[in-house]
Amino acid sequence: MNREEKEYLEDVTQQVREIREVVDKDHALLTKQLKPTPSIPQRILQWVLNVFGTLYVLIEQFVEYPDDDKILGMEIDKDLQNMSRKNLCRYMDAVLPERGFFDIQSTSKIRLGCQLLREYKQLKKNKRKHYESDVIENGSYGDVDF
Repeated sequence: MNREEKEYLEDVTQQVREIREVVDKDHALLTKQLKPTPSIPQRILQWVLNVFGTLYVLIEQFVEYPDDDKILGMEIDKDLQNMSRKNLCRYMDAVLPERGFFDIQSTSKIRLGCQLLREYKQLKKNKRKHYESDVIENGSYGDVDF
């Protein structure tokens, strides 16, 4: 590569960086505009919830949960029974598309759990349909787990 080509390549690279910076700034501004700042009463309520949430987490770490092997009829794996609240949240962060599970409010966690259960139920329903159509079309039971 000769000197002119190198200079041209460096110039194009610099222009791409500048464009990327402008796009990033515009994206940050747009994100801020689309997510308005909460009102003062909402900020106060969120602060109170955060204070009590922090106190709850501090106290809760000393509570023992002896009957966590089955919760509302659902078997809980032994490794999950032995995890602390923080470790459970880290696990959620590891498997969810985004991090921050520990920091979201309790109601949002419940909402997320409901959404995950809804998607799981739909996935299970779709597998069952696939299984039934496979049996009808091929006379085969396949290898679908329910």
